[in-house]
Amino acid sequence: MSAPDTLMPLVSAPWLDADGHPLSVRPLPGLRSDVIQSLECSYPGILTPAMKALLGNSCGLAGTEIGSIDFTGCWFLEEPYAVFRPALTLAIDDAEHRWIAEIGDRDLPGPVWCVFPDPEVAVHVSDDLSAFMAAIREYTGRGEMHAWLHGLTARARTVWSRRHALAIRPHEAAHTDRAIRGWLLGLPMDAYVYDLRVQGIARGWPYGVAGPSGRFYRCGRLPVFAVAGLPAEGWRAPRPRSRDATTKVPVRAEGSFAIETPQSGRKPRPNPENPGRWPLSRRESGRPLRPPIRGRTAMVELRPCA
Repeated sequence: MSAPDTLMPLVSAPWLDADGHPLSVRPLPGLRSDVIQSLECSYPGILTPAMKALLGNSCGLAGTEIGSIDFTGCWFLEEPYAVFRPALTLAIDDAEHRWIAEIGDRDLPGPVWCVFPDPEVAVHVSDDLSAFMAAIREYTGRGEMHAWLHGLTARARTVWSRRHALAIRPHEAAHTDRAIRGWLLGLPMDAYVYDLRVQGIARGWPYGVAGPSGRFYRCGRLPVFAVAGLPAEGWRAPRPRSRDATTKVPVRAEGSFAIETPQSGRKPRPNPENPGRWPLSRRESGRPLRPPIRGRTAMVELRPCA
């Protein structure tokens, strides 16, 4: 069975939970043929016969965990990042995650990406719209949508935490990958390449690695992306300088006292009453001695300054 034939029952069949009870998800009605024909002017890409058949059966879904799902391309704004366009914005959930499906030369849109605003990562979700709807239906029926969404969030955080290790410099990749060598050699010198062709746990693109000033590149329609720009804003997250609680802070003496130690080499001030004579010590003046203050290496004595 082809992907378009598989997609129809995934959308239009009743949505039931594991016990056979109806779910809140419901398919929206299909469009008339004249309405579908008028959509060809506003649709992000080419309306294939498979998509026309889907729109005639249903124009979308309502009541899913990620909000309403649109098949028409009219409910949401155009995808802002040109490296994904043309793309069909399927949904935007409450957390501002954009669920988009690229439109190419295949019968159904795909692959499907979830673009996270924080962390700034685009996570690969499924290969096409049919696989995406199969996942939505499966996890919704089993009551595991929250766990599935949590797993995607964990994947995005993993990609962001490994954004340094996953990056490849163009001159390094050009020596090993002949298929995209020409594209790699045309990238700026400060670009960082992310090759998502290999299946893996961390299959995502940290598009925010260079901050708001980053410039995006893509090798055709392959899942090979690059980011160029100053990496100061996203590449290295600033860390607050921690202050050790045991660090000793030097304390200045009060203005009315002067501390004399053999190490300081500080000379006492002359006696203002008799400029030619230095002030008397407490032993010489007959005044009672104050208890000495023990320092690290010497005993110091506080003397009042006139």
